[in-house]
Amino acid sequence: MRLTKRDYEVLSLLNRCRYATTKQLVELYFRENKPKTATRRANLLTKKLSNLGLIHHLERRIGGVRAGSGSYIWHITHKGIKVLREIEPSVKLKLKNRYEPTRNHLKHQLFVMQLFVELYKLHSERKLFLENFSFEPRCWRSFATLFSHFTLKPDAFTKLSIGDFEDAYFLEADNVTEHIGRVIAKCKQYIAYFNTGIEQRENEVFPLVVWIVPDEKRKIAILNRIKEDLDAYWELFEVVTLDEFSGFIQGGQDD
Repeated sequence: MRLTKRDYEVLSLLNRCRYATTKQLVELYFRENKPKTATRRANLLTKKLSNLGLIHHLERRIGGVRAGSGSYIWHITHKGIKVLREIEPSVKLKLKNRYEPTRNHLKHQLFVMQLFVELYKLHSERKLFLENFSFEPRCWRSFATLFSHFTLKPDAFTKLSIGDFEDAYFLEADNVTEHIGRVIAKCKQYIAYFNTGIEQRENEVFPLVVWIVPDEKRKIAILNRIKEDLDAYWELFEVVTLDEFSGFIQGGQDD
């Protein structure tokens, strides 16, 4: 069966993001259709790629069995990566984990994926131009200090344009699974990287680090600790809820 351009796009995305729900694929590729039509078209696409052995869904679903086919969580297979390499030779051929991811890991990966979905929707609506969105590990940064070598591991990096302005962000998806002390420790890694000047030399600016959290309570807790513990460096960071994310990116939140 011949693959279409969209088939390859879905394979490429799943190779980069690791996991995506059918609902997220609907939002990315079939938003121009009516809801029932969009879901049906997404189901046909995933069924085709699944029957070819190029993608597979986890046993676990979002919302359980009663949520229907829209609750499937998809990932690319080893065969899918081999097919993708035919048009993207730089893709690394890696073995897929035979075991299902833990609940917290999967929740985190889908949260990061949803950030991409939100930005892509703004791009599709021409509210911004999405130049780049890098998932892990392509968004990681390696650097050295006087004492050791480190790898800064953002959850994602994005660069976008709105009008005449170009913005860059390191994104951190917070599911309230980490103690706030771990959040502050991660912030200090960003500060150490900022002080090397590497990013500024290569890209002229240092990306704003945005923590995206589920609710207002978590947002206030992290903001307060950042301002208490990080002295003047707190200006490198912002904290928003997922509901606020799209508006913040478009400049709808006060400084």
